[in-house]
Amino acid sequence: MHLAEFKNGAGNLGAVLNANNQVAGQAVLNPLICNPSMIFMAAALANIDKKLDKIREIQQDMMDFLVQKEHAELRGDLVFLFDILNNFRFNWNNDMYKNSNHIKVLDIRQSAEQKILFYSDRIMSDLKKKSTIHSDGDVKKQLDSIKSSFGEYQLSLYAHGFSSFLDIMLVGNYASDYLNGIKQKIERYSLQYRELYTKSYVQLESGFDTSIQSSLLKGLKKVSKATGEAISKIPVINKGPVDEALIEAGSRLEEIESKRSVQQLKKLVDHQSSCVRPFVENIEAVDKLYNNNIGMVFDKDNIYIGVAEET
Repeated sequence: MHLAEFKNGAGNLGAVLNANNQVAGQAVLNPLICNPSMIFMAAALANIDKKLDKIREIQQDMMDFLVQKEHAELRGDLVFLFDILNNFRFNWNNDMYKNSNHIKVLDIRQSAEQKILFYSDRIMSDLKKKSTIHSDGDVKKQLDSIKSSFGEYQLSLYAHGFSSFLDIMLVGNYASDYLNGIKQKIERYSLQYRELYTKSYVQLESGFDTSIQSSLLKGLKKVSKATGEAISKIPVINKGPVDEALIEAGSRLEEIESKRSVQQLKKLVDHQSSCVRPFVENIEAVDKLYNNNIGMVFDKDNIYIGVAEET
């Protein structure tokens, strides 16, 4: 059976209809004492919890990097942000808690934004330092410098995304335009990071491929293959293993050459991700929950909330 509906679609009547739309009874209505804001916040925090493990994993990697760099202040900032995230569930309606912590969060975000600009400029400056004739050692020094800057850059981007998300939760402004503005800024910084990472990787890979050592390997490879092929054409000795050994040696040198840059650039791969996706997804979830129609089903133990799909 189902509830009768007003013809204008304004809502339901108390009459219960059967499958033939005949009155079969009256609904019993009971008041539901609930706080809509609390339900929204519970749903938002539940969504955050789903991302928490990923955030913890990323943050542990960040902490390991910071311990190596002895950045006590930055470690303290990340611990502070994570404590707010953990304790917000107990203080979401505590204005004093939110206001006092909001000031520090804004300070961390401002500092992170300055570092994002600083380290991206430093990496660009390092990439400009290249010469036509260079050795593997020159490229390695450049790689080490860029890798260190990317570690700081990645950390700054993470702190900016984290503090931007907490800013939303502490201020309590869930208007779509406001949320989209913050999300787009995080994504813009993330895109710039990935573009610079790609440019750095390609240039460093090219540096190893054009180094003096690489040129020598290429020369040996060509000589070895050419000699083996020449010997194989001489009727008297073409049945011997010498030609095959030389050709195989050339192939091995080719394989060594292709692996050289891959082995070296493994140092940079750890920094390929901007690490801000969990915060972007949380902002999107808050927007959906607060600014869309939601369906809610509950039993004696749980409340199930779903965002209504647009048609």
